[in-house]
Amino acid sequence: MLVWARPSHTCSQSRLASSGNKRLVRRLQQQQPSGSRENVRLLSTPTLQSRAQRANTWHRCRRIRTRVISKQQTTTKAQPKPAAKSLRGSISLDQKQLQRLADPQAAPEQVFSQGIVSDVGQLASKLNTSVKTGLSTSDKADLGDRARRFGTNTLPQAKQATFGELLYEAFDDPTVIILLFCGIFSILVDVVIEHQPNGWIEGAAILAAVAVVTLVTAGNNFQKEQQFQELNAVTQDVQVTVLRDGRTQEISTFDLLVGDVLLVDTGDILAADGMLARGNDLRLDESHLTGEAEDVLKDEQAAPMLLSGSKVLEGYGRMVVTAVGTSSQQGIINQLVSGGDSKGSQQEDAEDGLRETTTLERKLEKLAADIGNLGLAAAGSVLLFQSAQYTWQHFFVEGVSWQWSYLSDYLHFIITAVTVVVVAVPEGLPLAVTIALAFSVKRMLADNNLVRHLSAAETMGCATTICTDKTGTLTKNDMAVVRAWVAGQDFRDLRAVNACCVPQLRQGNPSPEGLQLPANWASPKLGLDKRALDLLLSCICHNSTANLRVEGEKVELVKVGNRTECALLQLALGLGGDYEDIREQAEQLRVLPFSSDRKRMSVIVAEPGSTVEGVTYGRAYVKGAADLILKLCTNQVCEDSSTKALPAAEREDLFKRLSIGNNRMLALAYKDIKLRHQDAQQTASSMQAEDVEADLTLIAILALQDPLREEVPDAIAQCQRAGITVRMLTGDSALTAASIAKDCGILDKQDFSLTEDIAPAGHAGASVLEGPEFRKRVLNEDGSIDRRRFLDVWSSLRVLGRCSPTDKYTIVRALQSDEAEIVAMTGDGTNDAPALRNADIGFAMMSGTSIAKEASDILLLDDNFSSIVNAVKWGRNVYAGITKFLQFQLVVNIVAVLTACGGSLALGTSPLSAVQMLWVNLIMDSLASLSLATDSPTDDMLDLPPYSVQQSLITPTVLKNIVGQAGYQLVVMAALVFYGDAIFGVPAASTDPSGIANSVQYTLVFNTFVLMQLCNQISVRKTHDEPNILDGVLDNRLFLGILVSETLLQVLIVQYGGEAFNTQPLSLPQWAACLGFGALGFLVRSALLLIPTRSVDTPQSSPAAS
Repeated sequence: MLVWARPSHTCSQSRLASSGNKRLVRRLQQQQPSGSRENVRLLSTPTLQSRAQRANTWHRCRRIRTRVISKQQTTTKAQPKPAAKSLRGSISLDQKQLQRLADPQAAPEQVFSQGIVSDVGQLASKLNTSVKTGLSTSDKADLGDRARRFGTNTLPQAKQATFGELLYEAFDDPTVIILLFCGIFSILVDVVIEHQPNGWIEGAAILAAVAVVTLVTAGNNFQKEQQFQELNAVTQDVQVTVLRDGRTQEISTFDLLVGDVLLVDTGDILAADGMLARGNDLRLDESHLTGEAEDVLKDEQAAPMLLSGSKVLEGYGRMVVTAVGTSSQQGIINQLVSGGDSKGSQQEDAEDGLRETTTLERKLEKLAADIGNLGLAAAGSVLLFQSAQYTWQHFFVEGVSWQWSYLSDYLHFIITAVTVVVVAVPEGLPLAVTIALAFSVKRMLADNNLVRHLSAAETMGCATTICTDKTGTLTKNDMAVVRAWVAGQDFRDLRAVNACCVPQLRQGNPSPEGLQLPANWASPKLGLDKRALDLLLSCICHNSTANLRVEGEKVELVKVGNRTECALLQLALGLGGDYEDIREQAEQLRVLPFSSDRKRMSVIVAEPGSTVEGVTYGRAYVKGAADLILKLCTNQVCEDSSTKALPAAEREDLFKRLSIGNNRMLALAYKDIKLRHQDAQQTASSMQAEDVEADLTLIAILALQDPLREEVPDAIAQCQRAGITVRMLTGDSALTAASIAKDCGILDKQDFSLTEDIAPAGHAGASVLEGPEFRKRVLNEDGSIDRRRFLDVWSSLRVLGRCSPTDKYTIVRALQSDEAEIVAMTGDGTNDAPALRNADIGFAMMSGTSIAKEASDILLLDDNFSSIVNAVKWGRNVYAGITKFLQFQLVVNIVAVLTACGGSLALGTSPLSAVQMLWVNLIMDSLASLSLATDSPTDDMLDLPPYSVQQSLITPTVLKNIVGQAGYQLVVMAALVFYGDAIFGVPAASTDPSGIANSVQYTLVFNTFVLMQLCNQISVRKTHDEPNILDGVLDNRLFLGILVSETLLQVLIVQYGGEAFNTQPLSLPQWAACLGFGALGFLVRSALLLIPTRSVDTPQSSPAAS
């Protein structure tokens, strides 16, 4: 049978030890599904986070929404079904009425004066929902009816460019249009004017080659568009928390319906319109609707409407959804902005982030333009020279008269010149970046990196510093209270208490009917006085919004909400406290939410029966960072539940005594407050936070342990090997942060001492600082940054404890002018948004707020530092792929252009025909970009320093290889053009019966040229003088497939191309000789390895990162 496994102890003195446990068992029994025969495990990560960790392939990531829906259906089946009752037809409001409620132009106080509803209770009633329980998942008819009546929470997808439109764009190019015109004109001249039977072949071959090139280009662009559409769909599919069946659930935002009760919290971006049902100091940013920069305070009566797209800046609450999708205010505005073309601004922003032009693309576009200008000059020179030479020879020297047939010869000169331009312009360079980035962001998703801005994938290759959070990123975010000082008593080992909260299967019986309280089930005896224990439990339960529940076929204990609060709730449950029962026993009057600046949370409650002579005695419970809460405490609870003074010296001694190791220290305190009975809520709301949280009485100090992720030390070692400095920025104390930093390798274990090296005031060169000391050192009196002092601190800083979001933003601002320092910053809170938005690369945690995610460049799906290292490898892989392609294409450009131009100038005709050069252009642009830009990263990439943003794309090693390979190929091409007949024993091109263009000699020139490029395509895969060029070649199936396809097509072109490709079939020995010239390129590369390059050849790390 299924039980709560507890050690055998005598009963606690808690008032909740018996009744609370029984109520808890009944509640869990109701939630427990039947039929499970699997062992139970304790979830330590959110449902969505676990799912992301299991997303090992792109295919699974694309179907994330399907898995969410499938899980909901499974959970629904597991719940006890109430009697079937269709709610269809019982909703008494229509869409127009609901939209009138949410009119942003109407004054907030006019919401209820319209006569549609009088309050949120009546709204819920008319929508046939409940503020307390939400919708029922068991009534499928009702859910379907809501979707039909009010729509689903989706916006029409942005129109994707069709293949036909992309094909038109590919044809809409001046050189392509000229070639098309020349091909058509060539057919007309040769067939109509000269009446040549086979005259149409060359023109038709040009048209066919142009068609193939444009089709491949359009296909590449279409595939890229599809990939970006799929990635955009994943970014839009976020999870929201709703109340259904009386309990909180996470569902896809696409599944949100009118009538749902949506829970909103600080940092959320509202996914729908709704009416506030319950709120605590809820402040929203509605500037996207109103244009007003001021925050808006929401209230259930005065300002109850919450509009989609608004950002929750403070507080939390719940709202009844009144409009979704295109009927919501955000949907309406999107349609207006887009002119009704179904493409909203928010969606456009998301897609623009994935389609933006990156720095690398701009660099390559400029390089391509410069090379193209040189090619245009060369082609123009060839055209003028050929035309002038032909005109002089025929009309002046030979004295022939003009005939229209001569027009064909001039047309061939134009075709040759235009083809030279086509080959010379490396339009494949920007295309290679796009393909590399599209491939990378797609594969990064499988590595738990969801790229929101395309440039971030590229910039990660230049990262010199990673500023990372601690909790959840370096640690598992699986917290447990391991030690507690409560009411003067020190409990050093709480494992037995925490073990009480692990559900277990007993005797192989998973039936929920077997869930019962064993005779020996009792809370561990801690020896606490009843009042002290009640204070501890009340402070934990009231001062939290998290929940624990058992669900799913695997009987899992699911933690919903903040992991710190979940750990405290587990402690409370272990001590016999039913947190839901405790929360219901007292009215909550005021909540002061936790923030990264305050480092604490407070709640004011009015317990029943506390009113005496018109005065309500409320109580404020405060929870927060131990060192900060202790400073606010003037008294402490003693062992017998009495109170006594707590002097400053004793506070400091207590904190130092308990702060051992890497434990996170929290303090719990309380304060009794007098409130006016008639308006206790208003009195509590009017109190200043400083007054509520002053003169506190200390209840407990708790030590929470969050284990380090096993893979983090190796990941940090990889970063250090890669020349990247890892710095920890955390809200925890410097002592806790430094201990974790030593364990994971950020701080050197041998050189750093926790007791001696945490910097006191004025100590220079500190590795560990706390926020206040950091600000004192780097900021001037007016708040501006002293850059010189900042760099002095930054060079040695490795850990910044008590770090605020402002500190993160200060670091980002200070480094913005340092082009040598590229910083990746992590964050998860609303206040982290400015730092994430302005950092070179902003990483938001999947468990973070929606505002933080919106400000980020990359979303870390598993909140794991190792995934950041994967992003580094992918960023460097983008640069490596571009370097490979650049090296390959420039060799082709140089050799093809000089061969065509040199042959034309020396012989009067190009050794490479127009169709042959178009085939070469297809190889070096579209096909090569696909094969060379799609290699997967290797760990070897971390052996190099970061790439520099100022670094030229053509490094000394790349230049050496380009010059060496191009020089070798030009020598071979010159030898074959001028002496190929003697080398191969074939007729010279000028005497070949088939004609010069179709001669065996020029076929050998063409074939050797192409095979040299295919062999060089293998050589350029290694760009840093690695000796083994075949290493990893079998891992890229796309590369192998393209290489084999190019080779087979070349064989077909040479052997069967005939007049269309100006070729003659070659014999096997001739093929072997051509292949031999190509393979000699491998020896040339080996010889080039012996030539040293300067140290600036490899990317350099920033001095500041050292």
